[in-house]
Amino acid sequence: MKNKNKYFRKILILVFLLGAVTVYGQNNQEKKDLIGRSPADSTRISSFRDNHIGLTGQELADADFPKSWPLFGSKARLSFGGYVKLDYIQDFNGVHNDRYELSTVNVHVDNSGVVKEQGYMNLFARESRFNFDFRTKTEKGKPLRVFLEMDFWNLDRDPFHNTPRLRHFYAVYNNWLVGRSWGTLTDGYSVPNSIDFQAGDAITGSRRAQIRYENKLAKTMKWAVAAEMLEYPDIDGNGFDGENSMLLPVLVARITKATKLDGRMMFGGSVYQLRWDGLEVGPNVTAIGWGIAFSGRQNFTKKFSMQWNLSGGDGWATNIIAFTGGGQSAIINPQGELEPIFTWSLSGALIYNFSPVLDMNVMGAWLDVEESMYKSENSYSSGATGHINLIYSPVKSVNVGIEYGIGQRVNIDGKSGIANRVQMMCKYIF
Repeated sequence: MKNKNKYFRKILILVFLLGAVTVYGQNNQEKKDLIGRSPADSTRISSFRDNHIGLTGQELADADFPKSWPLFGSKARLSFGGYVKLDYIQDFNGVHNDRYELSTVNVHVDNSGVVKEQGYMNLFARESRFNFDFRTKTEKGKPLRVFLEMDFWNLDRDPFHNTPRLRHFYAVYNNWLVGRSWGTLTDGYSVPNSIDFQAGDAITGSRRAQIRYENKLAKTMKWAVAAEMLEYPDIDGNGFDGENSMLLPVLVARITKATKLDGRMMFGGSVYQLRWDGLEVGPNVTAIGWGIAFSGRQNFTKKFSMQWNLSGGDGWATNIIAFTGGGQSAIINPQGELEPIFTWSLSGALIYNFSPVLDMNVMGAWLDVEESMYKSENSYSSGATGHINLIYSPVKSVNVGIEYGIGQRVNIDGKSGIANRVQMMCKYIF
């Protein structure tokens, strides 16, 4: 497995370099700079799972601000939005630990020491969300923005207590973004329009506290650098006393480029410290984590488009949504040394618009973790998911849909498990 991952590292770096060449080699003669803007999707079908895409600089100053109203006595405007979403899940294989989303990490594998659950149903509205968006300009015309968004996806509470959860809360002044929002390498354009909340299984990123600066590099290109908080270092203590503890922020850089037909590509990388504090009992050890990502969305026609997301690196699991909190970034070996674990992920989606009121989305994802001799045979090695759905808008602001999902988990000992489920939704966008 280690030889396989060493081989993949070379492939990953090659693909990343090819992506860089592709970005720089694209024809810059676009009609207008669309970086930071949402592609021109159907007004009836809610796309990108309504993932918020932040704007800075001139793009924010020029952006449309629909459904907003003026705050009298000032230049400011305010809007309120979000959606109510009801989901029904019919699970057939007993995905354990989480009855709300299909994650490969939670797929049951026989004889792995985890009790087998039977299939079940679930009906919930946790994904529903709301936001407040405040925008204005300084006396010199520089854009100012404060954005707040919350949902109810708190899985550390019992089903009765659907308490609010902070998704985004940040401020923008011209080219600066300060607060909590999607990490700099999280590409909202590459997130598939799924019904399952976990269809971003192999998507790079999470929402983080950060300070980010973004500016133009060329007519259709932008660059950004940021310092971010690594909230889940995800170190496996391997029996040693201590805890994850950060001394340094994550350093991130990216380049984004608008492409033809309102598409977009992004590539970037990050470097960070992984640190274990032994609390005067266990070892005090550190290691360097790094990773690169290449993602985007390309519209081939008005009806057909593609999304992709490829990433990998040492200690990279903390940057892949499916592995957050799973202790897959690094492990302390018996000698008390910290060893980063190489992890990579690949996801893609094809979208076809049959009409302005009917979409089909086909999605797939693959994840792989370097096998460590210090992990048990029942530990996660690799996994894959697939989803296909139809989403229909019977009336404006209402989306309904049905989706089939399948997931596989493979452990280090080669044993695997499969999970299947059907999910339906009804969504009102306001």
